[in-house]
Amino acid sequence: MTVTDPADVHIPDPGFGPNDDLRHWPAEPGGRMRDSLFWEMIMPDERLGLQVYLYLTAHGKTGYNVSIWGPDSQPLALDLGGGEVADDVDFDDFRIDGLHVRQPELRRTAEVTYESEKVRLEYRFEAVQDAFSYRSNPDGLPEWFAANRLEQTGRVSGFLEVAGRRIEWDRRMGHRDHSWGNRDWGVPHHWKWFVAYTDSGQAVNGWIWIAGGEWGFAGSVLRNGVTIPVSHIEHHATYHDDMSQKRLEATLVDTAGGRTEVTFDRYGLVKLPTNDKMATEIWESACDATIDGEPAAGQWETHWPREYLNHLVASRNR
Repeated sequence: MTVTDPADVHIPDPGFGPNDDLRHWPAEPGGRMRDSLFWEMIMPDERLGLQVYLYLTAHGKTGYNVSIWGPDSQPLALDLGGGEVADDVDFDDFRIDGLHVRQPELRRTAEVTYESEKVRLEYRFEAVQDAFSYRSNPDGLPEWFAANRLEQTGRVSGFLEVAGRRIEWDRRMGHRDHSWGNRDWGVPHHWKWFVAYTDSGQAVNGWIWIAGGEWGFAGSVLRNGVTIPVSHIEHHATYHDDMSQKRLEATLVDTAGGRTEVTFDRYGLVKLPTNDKMATEIWESACDATIDGEPAAGQWETHWPREYLNHLVASRNR
C-alpha cells in the first residue's frame, strides 16, 4: 500500500506531553510508577540481534539487560545489572554501571553507550518518524500493560564490539520504545510483539495480545515516510517443539484500509530472565524478515506464562 499525502492519515492524540521521554512519577506521594526504555537492532547479515533494556521505578530501583545473540544456543552476551539511583536522576543523562543513556532531543535522538568485559557499544539513534503511541490504535492501550507507550524507528550510527568482532553502523535501521505505568504481568495469556525494517526506510511495528479472553492489536506501518496506525493484524505463527519461535506470517491492516504483508523467520533466540512472581517467559528472536516481499530485518518477541508454556511443550512432545 502507498500513501502519498500525510494529510489523508488521521492519527488520534497519542497523549504525549513535552517531557514524556523523561522519568515519570506516581500521581500520589508514595505511589508506584515504573519506566522502561528499550533500544534494538537486528542484523541478519551478521546473524546477530542486539537489545538494551532499562527500567526505573519511582522509588529509585533500576535494572538493565544488554543482550547480543545469534544462532548458537547461548547468547554472545547477556549482561544484567542494576541498583539504586537518586530522585534527581533522569533519562536525559542516566548512568548505571557501564551503561550511559543520553537524550539530546526528546523523542528524536538518543545515545546509548555500554562497556563491560564482554561488550563495547555505541548506539546513536535518530528518529525517522514521530513517536507513535499504542493509544492511537483503535483497540487502545490496555491498563494492565502501561499508562502510555511510545514506539519509534530510526537510523543508528556507532559500533558494537563483542566476541572478538567489531561491527560499525552508518545510519542503519533500528528501533526504540519507552513505556510508563505499572504492568500486571499476570493478566495477559500471551502476546506477540514485533518490529521489522528495510534498508530503504520502510518499517512495521505490531503487537498482538490476548488477555481476559479478549484479543487486541496495536502498532503502525511506516511507508514512504508516513506513519499509519494499525487497525488489526491477521497472523499465523509456527513454533519448534519447545515452543520457541519458528515463522510468523502477518498482514497488518491499517486504519487507511491498506494491507502490509510481513514474514519473520527466526535465526537466533535469547530467553530473557524476568523473575517476576507470575513466572513470565519473554523470548526474543532475531529474524530474516520481509515487508511486502522486500528483504528486511525483524525482531519477534513472545510472552508466555511459564506453567502454560510447559504444558504446551509437554503436549507437543507426547
